[in-house]
Amino acid sequence: MEIEALEKFLVIATTENLQRSADRLDTTPGGLSKILRRLEEELGTRLFDRVGKQLKINDDGRRLQSHAIEIVTIARKARAEVGNFDSYAECRVAAPAMLQLTWAALFQKKLAAGYPGVRLSYTSAYESLALRMLARGEVDVALITGAVLGQVPPSMTVRSVGSTCMCVAAGPEHPLVIGDYSGKRVPTAEVLKYPFAAPRISPFCGEERGFGSDGWPETLFSRKVQVVVNDYGVLCRLVLNGGLLAFLPETLIGEIGGVKVQVEEEKVEALEDIYIVARDGDWLDKLAG
Repeated sequence: MEIEALEKFLVIATTENLQRSADRLDTTPGGLSKILRRLEEELGTRLFDRVGKQLKINDDGRRLQSHAIEIVTIARKARAEVGNFDSYAECRVAAPAMLQLTWAALFQKKLAAGYPGVRLSYTSAYESLALRMLARGEVDVALITGAVLGQVPPSMTVRSVGSTCMCVAAGPEHPLVIGDYSGKRVPTAEVLKYPFAAPRISPFCGEERGFGSDGWPETLFSRKVQVVVNDYGVLCRLVLNGGLLAFLPETLIGEIGGVKVQVEEEKVEALEDIYIVARDGDWLDKLAG
């Protein structure tokens, strides 16, 4: 069995759909069908039950899936350690888009400094899905917050990579930045005079939690949400050009050209611990150091 065929089989086993698998692998359904047929002929068994054009993984397919995850993981690890780096080894990372915004650059710097032959590949997925993708062998690393540590299987390795502080963000021309409070701590009551942009969906777990889903302590300090937007790219644009406040990771605020508003009430800020999860410590050593 070829490693590449097993890698493609794992994607098909996850989607149970040749078209969706082809879209994910940037190939054709016909090409995947031929690979799957050769794999089944080599093993002497069907791996999927066919119902019309639909695929349903069967017991033999599940048994191969379990072994294929281990084989592909070992092969990828070997490529990263001793392979020819002219053909890049790839570290596949699943993480919420918000965590990618704040941690992708850090991971890239670490790999570029110590492992220039490794290429990062990111998939946007909320935390629970990221962990499921890791368990199925679709990715090598999942990036999560401490809120879902209880969902990590015991067989996985976990490493802390630090934390991110959720803070009030403003554009450089906002009154709280250039007015009487420039360079000073701002009373919470003063902050609440200005409108916010906020999501209804948590940027980390993807659950719809209302206007406090970004971590803002809504039960303590009720704010005026003028714009509801779940796309953080749009939300950041509203902060910079629309004059609205938002609750964002401190590292992201500087990257987008925003300004952190120093609020007097410490309870306004929220700390999120960040972890990376993998099947073994190898990728964790490369990314977390």
